Amino acid sequence: MLSYLCHCPCWGLKAEVTQQSPVMASTLVCRSVLILLVVWLELSVATPAVPPGKELLARHLFAFIPRHLKPSVSVTCLECRSALGALELWIATGATVEDVENFAINECITLNLFPEDVCFGMVKLCGSEVVYVLKTSKYSHDTMCGWMFGLDCQATELDPWSVEIPDGKPEPNHPEPQQPTPSVKKILHLSDLHVDLLYNEGSATVCEHPYCCRHAFGAPGPGVPAAGHWGSIAYCDLPLHTLEDLLAQAAAITTPDLVYMTGDLPPHDVWAQNRATNLLAIEVTMDLIKKYFPGIPVVNTLGNHASAPVNRFLQYFNVSSFVVPAAYADGWSMSWLYNNVADEWSEWLPESALADVQRGGFFHYSPVPGLRVVSLNMNFCNTDNWWLLINNEDPVGQLQWLVETLAAAEAAGEAVHILGHIPSGKGDCDHTWSHVFNQIVYRYESTIRGLFFGHTHGDSWSVFYDQDNYTRPVAVSFISPAGTTGTNHHPAFKFFEVDAGHEDATWVVLDATAYSTNLTEANMEGGSPVYNVRYSSKDSYGVPSLTPASMHDLVLNMVTEEGLYERYSWNVNNNIAEIPPTGSCDAACLKRELCGLVTSDSSDQTACHNLRNYIDSVTASKKLFLEHLAL
Repeated sequence: MLSYLCHCPCWGLKAEVTQQSPVMASTLVCRSVLILLVVWLELSVATPAVPPGKELLARHLFAFIPRHLKPSVSVTCLECRSALGALELWIATGATVEDVENFAINECITLNLFPEDVCFGMVKLCGSEVVYVLKTSKYSHDTMCGWMFGLDCQATELDPWSVEIPDGKPEPNHPEPQQPTPSVKKILHLSDLHVDLLYNEGSATVCEHPYCCRHAFGAPGPGVPAAGHWGSIAYCDLPLHTLEDLLAQAAAITTPDLVYMTGDLPPHDVWAQNRATNLLAIEVTMDLIKKYFPGIPVVNTLGNHASAPVNRFLQYFNVSSFVVPAAYADGWSMSWLYNNVADEWSEWLPESALADVQRGGFFHYSPVPGLRVVSLNMNFCNTDNWWLLINNEDPVGQLQWLVETLAAAEAAGEAVHILGHIPSGKGDCDHTWSHVFNQIVYRYESTIRGLFFGHTHGDSWSVFYDQDNYTRPVAVSFISPAGTTGTNHHPAFKFFEVDAGHEDATWVVLDATAYSTNLTEANMEGGSPVYNVRYSSKDSYGVPSLTPASMHDLVLNMVTEEGLYERYSWNVNNNIAEIPPTGSCDAACLKRELCGLVTSDSSDQTACHNLRNYIDSVTASKKLFLEHLAL
């Protein structure tokens, strides 16, 4: 259980894994530190006959590196269960939180996993919460190992649950906008800005820490590039002046009618964060958005990096029977975050919405007549949120609230846009939460006209389907690229055009235009960022609009139309520092690359399987045709 603090550990491959991704690097720290405790306990308590050799230790540590990085290393469910049992036994026989933390810190330092400040900071930030969850969770070790680590255990899911969704669904109605459209409104979509207030020009872009470009992390050694003035395509986040320049240029391109900001404003230094540092990053970013978009409605969501510790979002309870560090003297309540963001967002939200923010970090309101915008706290579907092991059933009642909100919008004839951080179809969204959310989207498909997410730092979309007919699309979510450089991307954002501003407005998304800059060029002497159009969806793909049907057809056309997938690949990847080759994509490639575009339910791969079958049938038909030509 203690290994579940963050993401992926690394031992022996520290430099390799640290340089994989700042998203990975920033969240791997806790697990890589505290898995040591689990392994040590298994060796010394559960299996005392086995010597605590580095080979076995490394095997356990490697087990939680993503499979594409270390596919040959595995750990069994039995080993995981034994480790958790040993840890629980140690705690039950008198080990204190301080004992647990001290062991983890010492082993992290002894094995040279990370610099001392990372070992100490992450363990002290997370340790007491993890011990509490392990002592309190109702779930078996088998379930914990299966759900947390994806191991082949008998139990891999948390308890199922549902919400009440009213009957009486109207006939599906997906209005096609008038052609030509009488008028449009423009929405600026920003996501994952991750501002680093301590970014230091000239510092090392490669360092011993999980992320770099700070004075405290050292100067560049031989062969190591120095951090650029405008930012660095490395494991570094965005300098404050670069964030301000991004917002200024976005405002200069066109004045948006709405701004959607889908979360993650603090940087990735999760071991060094506390409530004050995260709130400061949020405040500074909000001040800049208010400066460059005065009088424009801005709709925000909370990302997983808003909290300190990262990913940790609690439900309705306080802890009174457990000694917690001074930083959590309020019993781990989330009010420190919710109350502060409610204050930051109060310029745009009515009192009723602010009350929902303070209750659970979500809200809805109507920024313009005819449109209701719903902002969800997707951290309650986050599988890195260990508090779900205590209560995973519709945390804070958010999805039941969503049903009621959509029912009211349906009755009022309003269109709805839904915003969130973590896309529901991604693997780090809990299966049950994702499935219930998809049921809600299906029920209110005629009311929902667009969904907008971030988190992945990439540029993508995912189609929602009729759960009784996976060939019928019902909604589409748009996943916009990150403003930060954190995953080797140049800073980017999107403008969406929607059918609005006239009597028969549908609020359907008509087009998306992606912008990015090239920091390599900006950092040259006398240079500065210039945000250019990367692509327009309508111009590039020839679609009439970005309705669910259009986006579904676009995916199918990538299988049959020569060069279309390659065009798509270039569009969504051309803000990456090292653009992948755009050569031919065979059937195996298409299956791998396109499934995410049709997966909105992390528990259900039916649409993906259908697409793969379609790819096989098209491939077989092409083969027969070529064989016939050869006769």
